[in-house]
Amino acid sequence: MENQFNEPQAVLSPLNGQAIEGQYIVVLKNGNTSISSNSTSQNFTTSKVAAARMRDNAIRTSGVKQQDVEQLFEGVVNGFAARLSQEQLASLRQNPEVAYIEQDRIISLGNNGKGSGKTSPSETTTKGGGKKGTLPQPEPTEPTPTEPTPTEPTPTEPTPTEPTPTEPAPAYTSVTPLAGEIVPWNVERVGYGDGTGKTVWIIDSGVDTDHPDLNVDLERSFSLIYGNPSVEDGFGHGTKVAGIIAAKNNGTGMLGVASNATVVALRVFDDAGGGTVSRAISAVNHVINNAKPGDVVNMSLGSGISSTLDNAVTTAAAKGILFSVAAGNSAVDCSGSSPARVNVQGVFTVSAMDNYNRLWDYSNFGLGVDFSAPGVNVTTTNKGGGLTTGPSGTSFAAPHVAGILLLRGEVLSAGVITGDKDTTPDPIASLK
Repeated sequence: MENQFNEPQAVLSPLNGQAIEGQYIVVLKNGNTSISSNSTSQNFTTSKVAAARMRDNAIRTSGVKQQDVEQLFEGVVNGFAARLSQEQLASLRQNPEVAYIEQDRIISLGNNGKGSGKTSPSETTTKGGGKKGTLPQPEPTEPTPTEPTPTEPTPTEPTPTEPTPTEPAPAYTSVTPLAGEIVPWNVERVGYGDGTGKTVWIIDSGVDTDHPDLNVDLERSFSLIYGNPSVEDGFGHGTKVAGIIAAKNNGTGMLGVASNATVVALRVFDDAGGGTVSRAISAVNHVINNAKPGDVVNMSLGSGISSTLDNAVTTAAAKGILFSVAAGNSAVDCSGSSPARVNVQGVFTVSAMDNYNRLWDYSNFGLGVDFSAPGVNVTTTNKGGGLTTGPSGTSFAAPHVAGILLLRGEVLSAGVITGDKDTTPDPIASLK
């Protein structure tokens, strides 16, 4: 079971997706455009000043006290999360500037699910384009002997030759592990390269900013926990995720899939591993406001259904920002989880497999899963320095795909898993 190891992992929390009593997510309209909770894109165009004025007005007129406000949403999602009385809730529902209201929910690490549509596993082909072993071969025959007819040789022009085709340059920069580097089985399985200059945004429990194997950008890192500005990883989960993606090629520790990539920590889980959907929404807003196309976001988290979180992820993906999302650790179809159920281009959902290419027993599944990656007994970086071996969960499968996306902007496949619980076995994520 996932909790067999004495360290934080992708915990199977019974509270995951549970509504937080009295706490709500209030989403405001975009000018004259009403946004329903079923919409797939917010398309906000309201200026920052006007959006702030709208938020402040909604908070003030409904009588919400500042100490009851949990989050302010600034960006593609405009609104706030707060603890509300029934009277305040009724007042906000009658406010013409309010688009819709959702109840806030608990999120746990690694419980999510859907992606951008399945990619068929690659097939080995012959140079002629047919599948290997499927081309019919002619029966060998002996030629009939004939006497040659003497002829004068006919002068011929030399036959022009086509230049020998060359393989295209790889879409990523390869790397040779330095002496002293460990290449864990999980990283070896999907492949690795040089991620120098690439940026991954890790929405998680923070990161150990002093870890010698991680390149953390403190200026862009940010805590979404109100009253706690630190991005230091008190729980230990985010540091493990970061190592799989980006551990340095520095002659010590381990090699990440996209070694030397820059890590930006967006902290939404506290020291006990607790988080909320409203924090995750704020984190995605932060990504939209600060990331650039080609950047990658890892979300090893999830909850019940939240249209607001789904819409935010969808909008970010439309801007060219790539997402790797954990499928979840409840052994159920991932279609009932956010942001796992988001099924658009640029969002990849990842199930967990073991080193025998079998689906992990507790991994979520479903036709919304895009790829499977190593997620059982992996080796990665640990809070406080050094490495750890043993973590399991889709939380640790998703960062393998995040690393691949950093290196080449797409994910290839190398076979399929066994033991899948839906009708289509998940392709195994691969760099090449």
